[in-house]
Amino acid sequence: MKICAVLRVVPDLVEEIEIEETEIVPFAYIANERDEHAVEEALILKEKAGGSVDVLGVVDEDTASDVDEPLAMAYAKGADNLIKAILSRKTFRRYEVAKGLAEFLKDKGYDVIFTGIQAIDAFAGTLGGMLARCMNLPYIGGVVEVDVQNGTLVVKKELGGGLLGEYRVSTPAILGVVSAERPLKFVPFAKLKKAMKEANIDEVDIEVPEIEGIDVLRYYEPPKPEITLLEGDPEELAEKLVEVLKEVSVL
Repeated sequence: MKICAVLRVVPDLVEEIEIEETEIVPFAYIANERDEHAVEEALILKEKAGGSVDVLGVVDEDTASDVDEPLAMAYAKGADNLIKAILSRKTFRRYEVAKGLAEFLKDKGYDVIFTGIQAIDAFAGTLGGMLARCMNLPYIGGVVEVDVQNGTLVVKKELGGGLLGEYRVSTPAILGVVSAERPLKFVPFAKLKKAMKEANIDEVDIEVPEIEGIDVLRYYEPPKPEITLLEGDPEELAEKLVEVLKEVSVL
């Protein structure tokens, strides 16, 4: 089975970010957590069904070097081929990214393509579905487990409220992973360092089309809420709290 996993880098929200009028400038980038689970599930499927796993790191010119370590991590875990896909321009429009990736992936013969269900800079979680639409392939999101039975994929999907759904889908297909069926495999630092020296990363340029649609007007921080500290003994605090709740029309 020929498997591909898409791996994106996203702003590290632990670090400071600068907000400009139409751009957010992070201090650092890290691998998108959901995509790490997509890579993990791809490797699990390889263990079950055999074959190979390609990991496609999606970056632009500004973040090209930030994906090297996450790709090496995937290699240390068992990925076979590493590809750095450098987008021709930075864009927040996932449909444009999907169109560019679809053009690259369409003739690669993958049986299944994994993506993370969403990225921290794109909560809508549209990349997987849009990629499937551009490639005219079936798509299932919210995936938590994948198996192969009689040449088809059997996929467990999280439905919410503690419920799971089980689906059968023919290949090729695209799956959006919410979490892998096992925790992310730990890679010791020494093994990661060795992988970074040994891993061969192929670079490809991805042309990103310009598609009219939504334009960014501005980015800005929301107003900071006012904080009121109440002091006193329990009875006084209760009276003050009641007054505050009346002021804001809760009581």
